Amino acid sequence: MTNVLVVDDEKMIRYAFEQFLKDEGYEPLIASTAEDALSIIKGNNAPDIIFLDYRLPGKDGLELLEEIRVINTEISVVFMTAFGAMDVAVKAMHAGAYEYLVKPLDLDKIGTLIKRIRENKKSLDKFTQSSEIGLPRSAPDQIVGTGPSMNEIFKMIGILSGQDVTVLITGESGVGKELVARAIHTNGPRRNAPFIAVNCGAVPENLIESEMFGYEKGAFTGADRQKQGKFEAAGNGTIFLDEIGELQMSLQVKLLRVLQEQSFERVGGNDSIASNARIIAASNKDLLLETKNNRFRKDLFYRLHLVNIQIPPLRERREDIPSLIDHFIRVSNIDMNRNVRGVTEKAMEKLKSWYWPGNVRELENMIKRAMVLCRDDVLPDYLFETDIELLNKNNHSYEDDLARAIEQYFVMHKDSPDPNGNIYDSATAVMEKTLIKEALKVTGGNQMHAARVLGMNRSTLRKKISNYSLQEE
Repeated sequence: MTNVLVVDDEKMIRYAFEQFLKDEGYEPLIASTAEDALSIIKGNNAPDIIFLDYRLPGKDGLELLEEIRVINTEISVVFMTAFGAMDVAVKAMHAGAYEYLVKPLDLDKIGTLIKRIRENKKSLDKFTQSSEIGLPRSAPDQIVGTGPSMNEIFKMIGILSGQDVTVLITGESGVGKELVARAIHTNGPRRNAPFIAVNCGAVPENLIESEMFGYEKGAFTGADRQKQGKFEAAGNGTIFLDEIGELQMSLQVKLLRVLQEQSFERVGGNDSIASNARIIAASNKDLLLETKNNRFRKDLFYRLHLVNIQIPPLRERREDIPSLIDHFIRVSNIDMNRNVRGVTEKAMEKLKSWYWPGNVRELENMIKRAMVLCRDDVLPDYLFETDIELLNKNNHSYEDDLARAIEQYFVMHKDSPDPNGNIYDSATAVMEKTLIKEALKVTGGNQMHAARVLGMNRSTLRKKISNYSLQEE
């Protein structure tokens, strides 16, 4: 029989767990303090799985987790907390927790999790070995989120910070890709080495190679001295290649060599220079689609895509908006020497309902703007003018935006290398798929309702959902 230990100082939670575990056929072991838990773990009836709360009297859950990993690395520890926070999630996962759960808990999901742990014990071992580098000195506090999607990202940061592998971070502009990259670096063994960021789309094409790899004296006109590139400057640290989808093909080949051989040459040089920097890349483009359109090398894509972190846009994690607002107000209070306490209820409703095309960066800028303009200690709703309100003021419409987007799409694809390319069909497919996805999202997946919203026959909608593989998303 599987022994399951529950460590929580709340009596009702212990009772609920105990009854549930008995009903499911497991042997429940109950403890309200770290000391009681350690006695059980060291005893003859040691647990196979532990559900461990963060806030305990005396020694907290993270301290207890460290001791558990020393005593027995075979035990699967599920970390629990009522307060979802990045620093706790990162430390828990980095210390070897199997899973991280935010209360209130769903007992059905607990049952599924226990079954998964039991069925995958062999594959679990590689994730629960205690870290050689210990806990990070400090967890970064720039990334804010309490919802399930961000908790998954926090867990990935905790896991990847101890694994020296290439990481690809994807997501729309403004979601915080560089912050995630910095968190992986800061919590890993390279934390004391440099973190070098390169925006591949911001550096002119004729300068990007020398910027990344450096150059020798006399390599070109004006090269009056030898210059170190970003890879060399990173040393044993991390180099973050932002918007890597903008990198020209010739440099993609050189970057592939760095990944394969861990060496490069400066521009105008012949000496091979070793590179030990960890590479973390990011893109707001669909790189797999870019490879299909021959704009990104497949071999480089699969080298970078070893581990992918997909950061959701802010509109898909609206539950994080209040905590983000609080965070940006606290930061701006320090920068501006203010004492703003928050936003009005009406302002919060407006901010939670906005689409956020600029994501977290747009929200941050909107909060800063409001604090500059407002002298009160609570920010009112009229200071948060969304793009829709600004467009209406200027008698502007989204039809104009759509027309411009189509113009840009045409310019980008008119010289497509694909001999079978059909701009009309591909542009129509992009718009159609987007409309159907949004209709399904706002109707909770109800196809009949979505068809009515779109003004489309239900059977036609069902066929298009299948054609676009939307039922898999």
